[in-house]
Amino acid sequence: MMHWFFRRRVLGVVFPALLAFAGVAHAHVVPNMTVEAEFTSAGGCTLRINVDPRTFLAADPTSLPPVPASWYLEQSTGQAAVTHEKAQQYLANSLGVLFDGKKVELPACKIQAIDGADNTILKADTQEVHLLATASSQVPADATTFQIDFAKEANTSLILLHTQAGKTELRPQVIFPGETSRPFQLHVIALAPLVDSPPPKANETYVIVALAVACILGFIGRRLLNRFRHHHRAHRKAGDG
Repeated sequence: MMHWFFRRRVLGVVFPALLAFAGVAHAHVVPNMTVEAEFTSAGGCTLRINVDPRTFLAADPTSLPPVPASWYLEQSTGQAAVTHEKAQQYLANSLGVLFDGKKVELPACKIQAIDGADNTILKADTQEVHLLATASSQVPADATTFQIDFAKEANTSLILLHTQAGKTELRPQVIFPGETSRPFQLHVIALAPLVDSPPPKANETYVIVALAVACILGFIGRRLLNRFRHHHRAHRKAGDG
């Protein structure tokens, strides 16, 4: 169910806007982008980016209505590959990933089409198709902060969520083109190296066992010897009488 996304439904509605000297014109709701940045205690980083295809299909996304499922489902394998490449290029130009203020290249994304209304698998009757782009990498060594730098050329707004060690931050950030998100503190977990105790050597184990057996046998032998001496003395006294 793709529960890791901030649940935001972009409704494909049309509203009237009064333009000077132009009468009444119709514009569509501005699409937005949702990014979830997930960090693991092992140093992994995964970005899951929910993209409305209108952002790379038109310079002004509001000039297009929501894109239905048929637009994607009717594409050939080659056409879908071109669509994915356009989405990747748009994201690479729009999103800057910063660790400790230093920009790193956005990794190549794995892209799949989803239902934009509820972020589930794309269905034939989906009214608004989105693309889910997933990029995974490792956090640079010793990095303590993470940020998103949103390019001025981006033609939409961005909602950013952070998840760290399975816990989602409760304060999503809204970022507009030309802005940089506030620094997100990464938990640096220093794991003590595991030192395995060397197994006892065979001869040491044998010596320990042998000494234990010798002590037990010595104790039993002493008890038997005392009983024998006591019994022997008792018989000698009886014979002397």
